[in-house]
Amino acid sequence: MSGLQTIINKCNGISIDRRKTVGIQFTRNEIPRVSQTPTKNPWKFELDMPSSLRYSEYRSLMEALDTLDRITPEVITFSNNSLLSWIFKYQGAYTTGQIASGVTVTSFVGDSLVLDVSGLPAGAGTVLFQPNDLIQIGSLGEHPYPFTSTTQVLRGSSGSATVTTSRPNILSVGSAGVVGEGIIVGNNCEFYMFCPNMPTYKLIPGGSISSGATTTNNALLEWSDAFQLYEFVGDA
Repeated sequence: MSGLQTIINKCNGISIDRRKTVGIQFTRNEIPRVSQTPTKNPWKFELDMPSSLRYSEYRSLMEALDTLDRITPEVITFSNNSLLSWIFKYQGAYTTGQIASGVTVTSFVGDSLVLDVSGLPAGAGTVLFQPNDLIQIGSLGEHPYPFTSTTQVLRGSSGSATVTTSRPNILSVGSAGVVGEGIIVGNNCEFYMFCPNMPTYKLIPGGSISSGATTTNNALLEWSDAFQLYEFVGDA
């Protein structure tokens, strides 16, 4: 298991930031002027870690994090942490299996994602997506850059549904490259993240392990900071 994935699986809590980059200036008569910098609007997470991890059990994690350092990205998911997987749980009325086999991309231009939903069970008023539902284009590991639906989307009766996404199509393959691709939804989606601050760790003697009459020295891991994960969108 990867280093960052282990951190997610063991974390106590998560802060989520995907706000746009904006600048605000106030004129002398206090009129605000807001400007927005066009970006790929990357996801940013901050993960708090417990101080109860035993060094003897997580030495491989230390090596994985030291190898990654602050520059190497990894594909991660929140589906492996039962305490966090509900955060991105799919809220629509279909099963993830039905979506995987019955939905393909027709086009994705700007923030308008058009889907062919003719493979889904009929139901014009059936909810396909609720606001904040995650959508990933392609198969696992192919394009690990989730988008969210900004509004409620119904299946409709035409066999086609349009989703307004939280950010425009940032995929390097563009709109033509995703035509015919399937989608992944909810907590099955993946993120491509790196840790620009990569906290260091301190060993606190304690947490000895006893096996019969034998006691093995051990230590608990203490982190210098929270893990700040940043979506790597340089080659999206």
